[in-house]
Amino acid sequence: MKRGRVSEAEKNVNVIEGLFGDRPAPPDDLNVTQAEIWRTIVASEPAEFFNTATLKSMLADVCRHRETASKLSAVIDSFQAEWLKVGEGAKRYASLLKMRDLEIRAAASLATKLRLTNQSRYIPQSAARMSRDAVKGTKPWEL
Repeated sequence: MKRGRVSEAEKNVNVIEGLFGDRPAPPDDLNVTQAEIWRTIVASEPAEFFNTATLKSMLADVCRHRETASKLSAVIDSFQAEWLKVGEGAKRYASLLKMRDLEIRAAASLATKLRLTNQSRYIPQSAARMSRDAVKGTKPWEL
């Protein structure tokens, strides 16, 4: 608590509540892991970023793909090297790698469409201008 007299400026401060928007809660059909992925993504964007049903639906799909890719990665990581020596083991390993790749690609595609990736936030003209306008010469960390 501040001591002393209250200035006129401090007396005229109005607190406006509820105008900043709430972050959307994960849909009920997501499981616990998918809901955590949802909360992580939503927390990294402005509160009003996912303001339509379409965007929320696409985000739910991103969460599902990311969780599936994580599960596949866990299976791949637990794969024993000696299993690759057997024909069926090598086929299964290749199949798991292909499935994980498809899940990662699907998640990345949706993330790009949602403009969650850095690449999707810049148009080529802006990137070229930013590169052209960048400070030339010695960088501070090169001193």
